Amino acid sequence: MKTDLAHIYRLARLDLTMIFRNRSALTNAVIMPLGVAAFLVFSAGQGDRDAVEFLLTGQIAGLLMFAPLVNLAGFYTSRREELVLKRLLGGPASATAILGGSAAGATAVYLLQVLAVTITAVIMGFGLPGNPLLVLIAALGGAAVFALLSMAISGLSSSGELAQLATVPVMLVCLILSPVIVPAEVFPDRLQQVAGFLPLTPIADLVRAGYGAAFTWSSLGLLAAWVAVAAVLARRFFRWDPRRG
Repeated sequence: MKTDLAHIYRLARLDLTMIFRNRSALTNAVIMPLGVAAFLVFSAGQGDRDAVEFLLTGQIAGLLMFAPLVNLAGFYTSRREELVLKRLLGGPASATAILGGSAAGATAVYLLQVLAVTITAVIMGFGLPGNPLLVLIAALGGAAVFALLSMAISGLSSSGELAQLATVPVMLVCLILSPVIVPAEVFPDRLQQVAGFLPLTPIADLVRAGYGAAFTWSSLGLLAAWVAVAAVLARRFFRWDPRRG
């Protein structure tokens, strides 16, 4: 167990170093998501205070679409195709440590973004969450869901670029239908029912519960269910051997 944690830490640190040294990865995983979040929040600044708070809290969930999903899917796939994962698997690190290291690196990037959004909320006068534990559960649970989904998508893709493209439908459906940018109530009843079961919805609900909205155990249960479903999909579709060559 201690050995696995040491390998996870080492691989996560390596991934973070690569992200912050690579301009493309830094832009796609860190800068662009924060830029999009800032644009959405400040474009709503002319509206009422509730709309701004809705967007701010929604961004904590929405940022999961970038480092833990899009960027990580590309990482896993490109490293598999370059036989990096296979070589690591033949070394002292276990499969859990190899996959967990990259997931931990992506989660660290995401948590830094969450911290930036939280500080922005304080600066804009919304204060800190009344129940930070719920926000943390939502953030870590969400990172687990989308890191696992990125593994499943990776297994179905033959290159890092295709893996990132394959995440786009998941990203669009989650961002448009889940209560991240607009409330689910603006959609017809059928779409509201679909939105209620999307993986991003319980995360957004739990974040807002941390900021004072009503807490429901069903949101926590749905998040746990999505962690289980994503784990099954990752186990079923992730592969260590290259799809090409």
